[in-house]
Amino acid sequence: MYAVKRSVFTYGGYEELWSEDYRLKIRYMRPREYTLSLVDGVWTPDDAVHPFMAQYLRSAATFAAAAELCRNINDICEYLPDCKELLPEELLRLLLDDKGLSIDDAMRIVLRCFGFLLCDIGDHDYLFDMQPRTAALTAVLSAELKKYIWHDPYSENCRCPVGAVAVGTEVSLSACAFDGRSVTLIVDGEGYHREYPMTSDGCLAHCHIIPDTCAALRYRFVSDGAESQSFRLTVYESDFTVPDWAVGVPMYQIFPDRFGFGDCSEGIEYHRTLGRTPELHGNISEPVRWQAREFEADYSPDDFYGGTLRGIAEKLPYLRSLGIGVIYLNPVLEARSNHRYDTADYMRVDPILGSSGDYVNLCAEAARLGIRIINDGVFSHTGADSVYFNRYGTYPVCGAWQGESSPYRKWYSFGDFRNGYKCWWDFKELPEVNENDPSWQEYIISGGDAVVKHWLRMGASGWRLDVADELPDNVLELIRCSVKAEKPDALIIGEVWEDAVTKSSYGHARRYALGAALDSVMNYPFRTAVTDFALGEISSFELRDFLLSQQHNYPLPMYRCLMNLLGSHDVERLHTLLSLGKCVGGMSRAEQAELHISAEQRSHGTALQRLCAAIQYTVPGIPCLYYGDEECLDGGRDPFNRAPFEPKKLDLYGFYAELGKLRLGCDALLRGDMSLRCVGEDVIIITRRLGGTAVQCIVNRSEQPFEVLGSAVPLTSFTAHGSVPPLSAGIYTAE
Repeated sequence: MYAVKRSVFTYGGYEELWSEDYRLKIRYMRPREYTLSLVDGVWTPDDAVHPFMAQYLRSAATFAAAAELCRNINDICEYLPDCKELLPEELLRLLLDDKGLSIDDAMRIVLRCFGFLLCDIGDHDYLFDMQPRTAALTAVLSAELKKYIWHDPYSENCRCPVGAVAVGTEVSLSACAFDGRSVTLIVDGEGYHREYPMTSDGCLAHCHIIPDTCAALRYRFVSDGAESQSFRLTVYESDFTVPDWAVGVPMYQIFPDRFGFGDCSEGIEYHRTLGRTPELHGNISEPVRWQAREFEADYSPDDFYGGTLRGIAEKLPYLRSLGIGVIYLNPVLEARSNHRYDTADYMRVDPILGSSGDYVNLCAEAARLGIRIINDGVFSHTGADSVYFNRYGTYPVCGAWQGESSPYRKWYSFGDFRNGYKCWWDFKELPEVNENDPSWQEYIISGGDAVVKHWLRMGASGWRLDVADELPDNVLELIRCSVKAEKPDALIIGEVWEDAVTKSSYGHARRYALGAALDSVMNYPFRTAVTDFALGEISSFELRDFLLSQQHNYPLPMYRCLMNLLGSHDVERLHTLLSLGKCVGGMSRAEQAELHISAEQRSHGTALQRLCAAIQYTVPGIPCLYYGDEECLDGGRDPFNRAPFEPKKLDLYGFYAELGKLRLGCDALLRGDMSLRCVGEDVIIITRRLGGTAVQCIVNRSEQPFEVLGSAVPLTSFTAHGSVPPLSAGIYTAE
């Protein structure tokens, strides 16, 4: 909170004291004290003073108060009111002298706070009679500004339209060169370079461009002696569309063996007859196996709990009660392991899970309840123990391992590799395929009954593509063409762990997020940003900047259906991360098996999970709930994040059910525009608007209640009236 009174000192002189390591310290002389009061949000001198003096005193008080409020001086701009009547050189003085910043760091903050207002900082000679040090910095500021060109990519005054654009869209760009010199716009990308002279109007430079290629571009402004930072410009396919049904709909991820249990004895016996060693747990209370058995050299993930497709079908009403509109299934096709990323037969449901008929029935029953099914497509590699590779002779076919006569031989690369063949990340059980082989493409993608088509015909509504980075762009584009031809409203999601627009792999910028391949990606950066905010690793301003970056840099169709996850089968459980306050990926499996969470830690982690879920369910995209997270299931990473789960409607179940119901019943949350506002470093306000409807989520990470202003009406039972309590969130109708 601001104090209501503040003292500001002016000085009759100063001297510069330089240390041996060239650090500057200012010694002020002949101080005079003035008192100011905060009146209607404006610092006002208590005594009558000349207007020039009032302007200086107001500036000094405002900057000093803001500096006290912010924990990170780089965030001082967030605590400042309209800067039109404030003196930028006084801010520069505070940053240099009081905070000890370098001139470059200080200038970046001044530019961010004042922007275009610096085009004419005016003649402030009168300051010599009030604060000579600040007066001296007027000349310093003017000289330093000649090194900079200012541009705000999120402001329509600087860029129109703001955000990613379809190819062929005209983009208007403006920048401020403070010395009035001519400016050139430079646009770069992989294999792309354009230069555009800009029209100058005093300090302002303008130009219009029409990007003619789909690419993740960057642009910057240069003039003689000055250059701006670079900014992103995403250009995507003009005909890029995504399935309308997928926009904003809540998703539930299921690890099939660990959810919805039934009789799988026949499937276990099937695998045993093939010479495999599946182990069926006696009940779901037994811990997951993570060590090698006596007869094994290495741990083999082939312990099962008996999850089946029929069992999942029986749980559909439970999922609908959570507001789920789409289920993402981890692999269900025949494989040796419980995770089934080592595919043995692409055309057959694993017998432990059931039959193809059970799969068809699951899709049909789900559709009856308004739920879609998304399959996991594992196409960059197969299992070594598969009908295609057949390393162990399990199947009565001529696999690639058997020799040149195999119809699958060209799918794989043999030669000078550690295992005699190319493997995915050098795992011998996962031989990597050659995705450009015509016979592989026909079998998986383009043939009359190709794998991607077959399961769509069986009832699937799309594919999640495992390790999309391992699939060439041309193959991803071929998959899109085949899938959309078979089922135009099918959804295609790629596993991508980084920013999908700027992702590079194998030495090239990837194009899969630009409209010719993927509809959506798994948004792991979202998980990192949200949990970092909850754990106090980043401020609300940094979370806001991340969310704005995705909003402005992803193609709008993809942004509207980003798979916003907080947990998955590849990371530690959300509740465990938040309860312990740290990732467990650096721990050994033995250490993870012994993880202990106290009652106090659990309670704190549950409170933080509410914050994370409130953000997840109120930003644009697809909120994805990993099975069991609604009941605070705990566990480290693989295999501990894949424990069996029987729903009991405990812990946060009711919370997630309310969020899901609200999400599905509110078009503003499904499709509305988003705006963000931060109130200090611990509170972020997310507002979604569509037509005349506005919904506001207030997330309060602090230890103090946050007062809700205006006539906001709570929309959920966990939303407080009047104020948002500490470590909680509220969802309201907004004015």
